[in-house]
Amino acid sequence: MILTRKNCILGYKFLTCNLNDNCRIIVNLLLIFLHSYSLLHFLSIITVAKSPPISQRTAKKLSTISETCSKNLATTYEISHLVNASIEISTWFSEPRLAFKASIEAFSSHLFTLINHSDFGQLQLDKPIFQFWQETILPLWNPGFNFAHPVNRTETTIDKTHLILIAGGKPITIHADSRYQLTEILAKSGTNAVAAVDGTFFSLKFLTSNTMIGPVLSQINHQFIPGNDSENQKLTARPLVLISPHAIRYLPFNPAQHNTLAGIQAEMPDVTDAFVAGAWLVRNGQPSSKSSFNGLFGSDAARHRAFWGVNKLRQPTIGVSTKPVDAANLAVILVKAGLREAVMLDSGASTSLAHNGESLVGYVPRPVPHAVALIPPLPRVSTSCLLAFNQTKKRKV
Repeated sequence: MILTRKNCILGYKFLTCNLNDNCRIIVNLLLIFLHSYSLLHFLSIITVAKSPPISQRTAKKLSTISETCSKNLATTYEISHLVNASIEISTWFSEPRLAFKASIEAFSSHLFTLINHSDFGQLQLDKPIFQFWQETILPLWNPGFNFAHPVNRTETTIDKTHLILIAGGKPITIHADSRYQLTEILAKSGTNAVAAVDGTFFSLKFLTSNTMIGPVLSQINHQFIPGNDSENQKLTARPLVLISPHAIRYLPFNPAQHNTLAGIQAEMPDVTDAFVAGAWLVRNGQPSSKSSFNGLFGSDAARHRAFWGVNKLRQPTIGVSTKPVDAANLAVILVKAGLREAVMLDSGASTSLAHNGESLVGYVPRPVPHAVALIPPLPRVSTSCLLAFNQTKKRKV
């Protein structure tokens, strides 16, 4: 086996060997565990160096915690975070470099989260370094998407418009068997999704109908349902949303190409979710102009709005405006809020947002059959476990 350095950024970007793909997988996994150990060692050094002396009672307590944590610390920290990195293990054999990129993504996101954790308040001076790593260096490794960050809720007011934004986690869609409130959709979904926004447009013909406007695919029921041909023509060039285990794509809907499963798989082979949204709000960091909404019913009216997209940290983001706003002004506001891509979802009376089992809008919205939801990363190693681990290493020195 011959290891060859391929890139000098951080010493290596990925390594190759002269045997076969399986050999390369083994090499990459070894490097992943090397990164895991180095990050744990780094956390141990900076925590011990900056922590004040502890009493014997505290040391005994930490020792007890350490004994509990040490049995699964390595497995939890080193392996679960790789799965958490939004790259399915089954794809590693065909795309070995994705595994290594995913590990860097997961470990970096976890480290950044620890730096922001209250238990690590003494490390705040180091925060700009990791912020620079996340926002500047990390995208050089993987310019795609970050599905490994914790799900966080924020509220902001921009240009007198109040927004509730929820970012992080991994996006999925839920196509329910009828119409429900979002909290009920999440409860019935059988997933661990913690947040959701109402999804795309649906037929109002029957009160219990779950018939969507345009084609729809949801990983919850693994069923692709084509759209009605007459309705599809009216959706031409609207944003077709495609979601895979590690990516999101928005592209103009073409009824002739995208109304079959094979058609959307031609655009994204590992697609798990798909639907046609109402309109583009933000594209490549630029707000959509007022003229671009021509043909979208009610776009120039002030209404409650629902949307979802990707922020500048490459995290999936869902949200609503809690005050009525027209589409063009909302587009400008979302750019100021840090969205680099965003599309309009079903709005008006359907506008709804839920988080941790709670509805976040101040009214009872129209029940809906479709939602865009966020699944949080797998459980992290607790900070107390890491602190105990660090103290254990300190005593052994």
